[in-house]
This record gives sequence, structure tokens and C-alpha cells, in this order.
Amino acid sequence: MSKSDIVFNLQYRTPKNKKVGITKWIGYASQKSKADSTSIDNYDILNDYNMYTTNQDNDVFLWNSEGNLSKAKAKEKINDMNEKGIFWRGFLSFPPDFAIKHGLISKTDYFNLTNNVIPSLIVDMGLDINNTEWMCSLHRDVFHPHIHFCIYEKNAKKKNPRYEKVVIHKFKSNVGNYLIDNTKFYKLRDKSFSKIVGNINYNELNKLKTKSLFSDDYRKGLNKLLLNLYEQLPKKGRLQYNSKNMIVYKKDLDAIIEYILLHDSTKYEYAKYLRLLEEHQKELNTLYGMSKDNMNNKYYNQQLNKLYSKIGNEILLNFKRYSTADIMENEIKFLKRNIKNLKFKSRNYVKNETIINIGKELYKICKLCGLSDVETKKVIAKWISNSKFGLEINDVMMRITTLDNEMSSTELYNALKKLGYSYERYRNLKNKEFYKDLNYKIMINRSMKHLAYELEKEEKEIINQINYELENKENFM
Repeated sequence: MSKSDIVFNLQYRTPKNKKVGITKWIGYASQKSKADSTSIDNYDILNDYNMYTTNQDNDVFLWNSEGNLSKAKAKEKINDMNEKGIFWRGFLSFPPDFAIKHGLISKTDYFNLTNNVIPSLIVDMGLDINNTEWMCSLHRDVFHPHIHFCIYEKNAKKKNPRYEKVVIHKFKSNVGNYLIDNTKFYKLRDKSFSKIVGNINYNELNKLKTKSLFSDDYRKGLNKLLLNLYEQLPKKGRLQYNSKNMIVYKKDLDAIIEYILLHDSTKYEYAKYLRLLEEHQKELNTLYGMSKDNMNNKYYNQQLNKLYSKIGNEILLNFKRYSTADIMENEIKFLKRNIKNLKFKSRNYVKNETIINIGKELYKICKLCGLSDVETKKVIAKWISNSKFGLEINDVMMRITTLDNEMSSTELYNALKKLGYSYERYRNLKNKEFYKDLNYKIMINRSMKHLAYELEKEEKEIINQINYELENKENFM
């Protein structure tokens, strides 16, 4: 459960006439075309699942802490209200699959939720619970089911309408805790319902085989994809996700981006983001018809491209660091970690002088890797044994010890070749171990940040859409 699943918005209003302002809200919340008119006391689960009730004549669009609240009764409750004062309005919204998964099916479920969380919200806002009234309405006219609510004081006492940001966070947390803790809320109470719903799928992308967080399997998979891309990318030129010279490599780069987004730590947020994009695209199609842009899913593709562009540029930046790093710095870094496990072996040279010279080069490599004298001696002894030279290790150590430990990359590769590692064999070994050098956790964490930013933008879009509709409706009533 993440914050993107629970969209909450709370605003205050200081109208010239508070009674008129709340009356307008009641009119908006009670619209037959939007509000669920199912009685809280008696509901039909099939109608609730289909999001619309077949009986729109009950006039029970609203509810308060006591249960069903007719439009007439709601207006009656504010008849004696003072014209001056503040009221607060807001909404609480959920993705439909999230709502169903957590037992938010019938209007009664939403009523139980509000009865448990709104009193705490009132207290957190600094209001007197005994002097405060609230009412709600459930709207199902858009893709996200959402509760509109109104909070007001019976006798105006609070002077400052503002509230701390922590109020929003606490309310969301209370909603989440209620859904988690109330185990009965999870259960689908009617077997026929499960037959109708079937399996609710988030997105086909989530069917990827589960991988353990930060496992070697995952790292090696990412390693393989990155090396494949790195071998193709030009060493010079502008490397940006949307640049023309990247078109040829876009498919491979997108495969890496998707691999990162489908990591266990990101894939569920990614699925939610895709779902939000799909929903907004559907809303655009409904509002503006099937224009050429909408037929081509322009909004969906543009937003997804923004996310891929951010992550793709992080990957390309990593390549720039990889390709421009000092050669010897990279080699020493690799050898420091692996030298003790390398199986150095030279062919049986006739001259001992040749063997001693190769030993000197291996000694230099050991010292470049920061090995102690004892560690160096073990590496040399292992090389002598593998090569079957039949030399005494102490005699060899006396002859190969040198204070000159400087080596160029060419000298290093020549030495490795004499030690049994041709350039091809050495490169293959490095490629297999490349994933250990790759700080992929940073890539994943940055991708998560980009994804969280885009999710937050989509959440704000939902809030803006509902608020825009609410503002327009109030202005014309």
C-alpha cells in the first residue's frame, strides 16, 4: 500500500454566507448522475460492483455518522446556522482495483471507513468533536471511486481555517491502518461476487519471474544487458535518451529501463503509474473524443517517455563514467578484488631468468593491488605450483622483490598474457564479474525517485480534475 493508492484533498472555505456555501456543496454531492443512492442499511452487491445502482429514487445520496442522510434532512440541519464562519470540504479517492482488493465494494463499506477515520481528522484539525458535523457522498461517475465530504462547526468558534500538513499525512495513515487492521474488511462477503470479479490483474508486466531484492541473479541479468549495450554505444557523440543517434540503440536501452522498473522494489509502483496513465488517457478519450492524438494514446506515450528518458539518461551517464575512467584505475580495482582467486599459470620456460622476470611482473601486480608481503608470497607460490616450475618459493621471492612497482596498461596486459590470461580470456573474466563493479542500487534508487515524482504528478492531476469539476459546479449553482 502506498500513498499513491490513497488520494486525499482537504480545503477550507470562508464564504460570505456559510449556509449558502454548504447548501451548494450538498447540491453538488447529491447529483443523481454522480452519487451512489444505495441505502447504507440495505445494498445489492451486484449493483455496487457495477458502480451504479438501478434505483435512483431513494434520495439517500448522503450520509453522516448516524447513517443515511437525505438531501432535505441535510439542508434542514443547517437551517439555523450562522451566516458567518468556515467550512471544510474535500475528497478521498482510490484506484478501483485497490478499493475492491481492500473490501471497499458497497456504500456501507465506505460508510464504515468514514465513521472510523473522520472523527480523528476533526480532532487533528483542532476542532471540537462535540461541536462539529460532517457528511459524505460516494461518487462513482469517474474511473476512481471517491468520497466527497463536508465538515463544519455547529457554532462557529475556530478563527483560523488553516491546518498543519501533518493532518493530511495522519489522515492517510489512519485510512491505511484501518484497511490493514480490519481483517473483516478484506473478505468478500458474497461468493457470487468473486465469480463476477474473477482475478483482478494489475498489469501483464508484473508477471515477470520474481527475483530476490538485490540478488546475484538480478545483478547478473542487469550486467548482461548493460554490457551488451555498452559494447554497441559509440565512445564519442551526444548520448541522450531522445537524441537521434540513440535511435539504433533505443530497443536495448528500453529493455534495461524496463528491467530496472520491474525490480521487486519498483514494479508495483510502476504498475500503479501505468494504471494511472491508462485511466487519464481514457478520461481524455471520453472528454475530447477519439481524436488522432487520443487514438494514438499521445498523453500516455508522452508521460511514459518522460519517465523512460530520466532513467535512460542515468544509464547513459553511467556508461560515460565507465568508458572514460582511467584504464589502469579500472584494472587495479578489478584485480584487487579478484587476484587471490585468479589461476595464474605460465608455460614451462627453459630459462630460469625468463621465469624470474615474469615473477617480477606478478610481484608488481600484487603490490599495485595493495597485497601484504604474506599475501603476495601466497599468490607467487600458487603460480609456481600451477606452472610446475619446481622452484623454491623463498629463493624466487628474494630474486623478484623490487621497489619499482610502476606499470603501464600495455605492460599489465603483456604480463597477464604470460601468466595465462590472454586479453580475450581476461576480458571475458572481467565481463562475468562486471556486475560487482556496477553500483546498480544507485540506479534503482534514482529510478524509484523519478517514478515517485511522476506518480505524485499524476496524483495531483486527479485532485485537480475533481476540484475543477467541483469549482465549476459550485459557481453555477
